[in-house]
Amino acid sequence: MENIISLVRYLIKDNSSDTSDIFTYENSAIFTLTEINIIEVSAVYKNDVILSEDDWSYNSTTKKVTISASLTSKDTIQIDYSYYPNYSDTEIKAYIHSSLVYLSNYNYENFEVESGDNIYPEPTKEEEKLIALITSIIIDPNNQTIRLPDLTITPQSNLSLEDKIAKAISSFKKNTTGLFELL
Repeated sequence: MENIISLVRYLIKDNSSDTSDIFTYENSAIFTLTEINIIEVSAVYKNDVILSEDDWSYNSTTKKVTISASLTSKDTIQIDYSYYPNYSDTEIKAYIHSSLVYLSNYNYENFEVESGDNIYPEPTKEEEKLIALITSIIIDPNNQTIRLPDLTITPQSNLSLEDKIAKAISSFKKNTTGLFELL
């Protein structure tokens, strides 16, 4: 699943970004980060001095950083982190589930997601790319060009979402080398 998520992010141009949030300490050592699809917190600074990882913790559920080091009123706290600007992994996984339904509906394969996000039967690398392609079409049906190393699709804007997906699956069934006809 992780490889498919990476492919989808590439196709929809939802690449990771780095940012920093700066706070002034008043009375709470808990700081809520601005962005929502956080990948990781890389560093925390107090008055421009990096804190040890033992001096802070990050809760991915609440998107909050808690500092356990001693703080004084008006201390400046800087938190550096990376994030995805548009979609969380959970959202992309939901879109991947939808793409698997389309593959089944269009008589390609009955993939199922098992516990631990494992897809059964395990898709080949080419099928992973097809799943990523369909997922990217579902997320952004008006994407003008979709490119992978061995796959390029330029969708026609007058086709419906279902038609684009059907053509992608049909083309894949006919030509598994990765080069699809124009959608």
